Amino acid sequence: MTRRKILLYNRPWGQENDEDYTVPITDEFELTVKRENLDEAVAVIFHMPTLEREDELLNKGRKKGQIWIYWSRECEEHYTWHRAPEITRLFDLTVSYRLDSDVPYPYFETGYKALLTAPPKPKHHFTNAFISSNFNHSKRIEYLQELMSYIKVDSYGKLFKNTGLPDDEGEKTKNDFISTYKFTLAFENAIAPDYVTEKFFQPLIAGSVPIYLGAPNIEDFAPADHSYINVNSFASVSDLAGYLKHLDQNENEYQKYLNWKERTLRASFVSMLNSVEIHPLIRLCEKLKPLL
Repeated sequence: MTRRKILLYNRPWGQENDEDYTVPITDEFELTVKRENLDEAVAVIFHMPTLEREDELLNKGRKKGQIWIYWSRECEEHYTWHRAPEITRLFDLTVSYRLDSDVPYPYFETGYKALLTAPPKPKHHFTNAFISSNFNHSKRIEYLQELMSYIKVDSYGKLFKNTGLPDDEGEKTKNDFISTYKFTLAFENAIAPDYVTEKFFQPLIAGSVPIYLGAPNIEDFAPADHSYINVNSFASVSDLAGYLKHLDQNENEYQKYLNWKERTLRASFVSMLNSVEIHPLIRLCEKLKPLL
């Protein structure tokens, strides 16, 4: 049977120079990046963060019955024009980090379940941070700067860099280093419900305790009780610094933040993990069927 076309109108970061392609998603649908297929496409995905101008949407003709899809895993705080009524009403379906999206696409990866329950490694260092982006809607830069005036933070990112990775082979090197630290600063670049990125999950996997600044509903994304430290639980940065020093000097108290790895993961968390086992494009196809 002839598969119906879904057009990826503009490519995500990292794919800009890739060759044109058309690939099957399911028996019924295929994904293409060839814009000459715009008129015959039954649906069009707009990767919003790499869409250069909003007038590309407002001035674009639309075939009758064609489904338009909003796709973004970036926080809306960085792209406020995405929330404008004249933009939001253009879309029939959404794919995003938000759990209330038609197709939720949180920052989970397949295989997290096994990785999260791996026993933590011995700790040789205190606190680390990896912050390279200047995006700062969360005021994380100011928070980190003040925290570093109270405690020693090994900063490996471009911002406040005071040390480096000897043989940087990417994510594996980063995770190996994180695993030797008691604490990892997990500071999001923006604050919004459901915007919980790999910054939170990487230290959990590595067996380091995340110090979290970000989504107000972070507890919904925690794998277990007492698995992270929320900066909002402290009246001041100095109070947080004092608590981290206390844990550093009291091993039994510190270990309570790692004991969750020996327990059963929360059912709600496992359910979210299971939701990403099916690729978002396949889940999107299921949402499209009744609309066509």
